[in-house]
Amino acid sequence: MSLSNEELLSNIKRQAKRLSKSINIPLRQAQSVLSISVYECDNWNHLRDSLKSDSLDNQLLLLSALQPNADSFLYKLLDDNLTNISLIIKRNNSVDIPESAITEMVINMFGIDINNFKEKINK
Repeated sequence: MSLSNEELLSNIKRQAKRLSKSINIPLRQAQSVLSISVYECDNWNHLRDSLKSDSLDNQLLLLSALQPNADSFLYKLLDDNLTNISLIIKRNNSVDIPESAITEMVINMFGIDINNFKEKINK
């Protein structure tokens, strides 16, 4: 599955909106948290510019294509990085998020149900 740059930008905007709602923070803050914790970018503008670039030196940018009907390898990429993403979100956010909820919150940020996620990564 190949997505255009515009589709990838739309995906990260939806991810930021879901994150904003799930931990009740302003959208701008959610964009920053998403950029730093998931994509290891300096800020939202860096993330957007990286997605527009032809260079793919940051493998985590592939997660911008993760959505419910995405290929299994994207699910596995998230699974491989899930612990690190969760730790960075917890560390960089003043909202107290229970450990049990943070993993599911990260998965839901991509519009994916936790049960579907588990099914895909166990294939």
